[in-house]
Amino acid sequence: MSQYPRLMSPLKIKGVNLPNRIVFPAVVNNYATKDGEVADRLIHFHKRIAENQVGLTIAGATAVSPEGRFSFYSAMIYDDRFIPGLSKLFSSIREAGSVPAIQIGHTGRQTSSKIVGGLKKVGPSSIPCPLWRGEVRELAGNEVEDLEDAFAEAALRAKKAGARMVELHGAHGYLIHQFLSPLSNQRKDHYGGSLKDRARFVVNILKKSRGKVGEDFPLLVRISADEFLEGGLHLEDAQEIARILEENGAAGIDVSGSVASNMADSDEKIHQGVYLRLAKGIKESVNIPVICVGKILDLDRAERALEEGCADLVAICRALIADPEFVSKSLRGEKDQIVPCIECNKCLSFNAENPHMECSVNSSL
Repeated sequence: MSQYPRLMSPLKIKGVNLPNRIVFPAVVNNYATKDGEVADRLIHFHKRIAENQVGLTIAGATAVSPEGRFSFYSAMIYDDRFIPGLSKLFSSIREAGSVPAIQIGHTGRQTSSKIVGGLKKVGPSSIPCPLWRGEVRELAGNEVEDLEDAFAEAALRAKKAGARMVELHGAHGYLIHQFLSPLSNQRKDHYGGSLKDRARFVVNILKKSRGKVGEDFPLLVRISADEFLEGGLHLEDAQEIARILEENGAAGIDVSGSVASNMADSDEKIHQGVYLRLAKGIKESVNIPVICVGKILDLDRAERALEEGCADLVAICRALIADPEFVSKSLRGEKDQIVPCIECNKCLSFNAENPHMECSVNSSL
């Protein structure tokens, strides 16, 4: 019997069978080309991790339109020309034994004009981001509808390319999150006001995407279940959002926390398993699978998260970046051979001089 019976048990989400409950979550590694095409380095990165008994691999954050790009070298999915490269990526992940998925999103106000090629930043309201600053243009109603369509078309492209699931990025202060949060959405039309109305954007994306990809194709949504900001979203709000998402076709909820402006200094980010209580709160509110994330650096902690009812799947990111064989070594009882993550945050520290993900303990990325 496995040392990790819950973690290594299979799970079916709609029409997709996962071999176990381990997830490599979407992360911006900046390994695509400047044009947003999949590059060999991006394929190598995901394949190396996927071949070590990771059940679900979510590539991301992938922009659904040019003005929503996440970084200078992040992948794009706003046009059919990106399908061949994405197909190679998903095939590589699948052949490595993992289920391929992709996270699609839009940065909204959390970007710079340089990253998006001189295009103007947009958002639900003309409220600057505390971190990125700069002028933000409020989206007109018809532009919001166009972006809903862009998400749906991107979901269809992902399916055509071979992804088995799509995750909508509704966390960390990006565009879907901006619509959900009262701190960034002060619209006076039917996309603003009550929480139900602020959720209209993501609900419409779910409905339109479902019409493109069919009933058996899983659509997940990543949310920040607490912004840790005065006047912002907290767990009770996120529980209501999760119920709305479930009622409108979401097949699973990926639970994170914080926004870009406080990701680095949130008080709760100082310990491992930082967002487990949030994931548990969401799991108690819905009947669809929940993914937990947040400094889960060993499989014992991951197994306990499932045992304690915090989630149905566990996302492990930094530990797999530091050592792609982290899961395999753990399962073989070779914990002393694991190269541990030292929590230095170098993998998240991009700048103009060093735009690609690097790791202090893994030079082979």
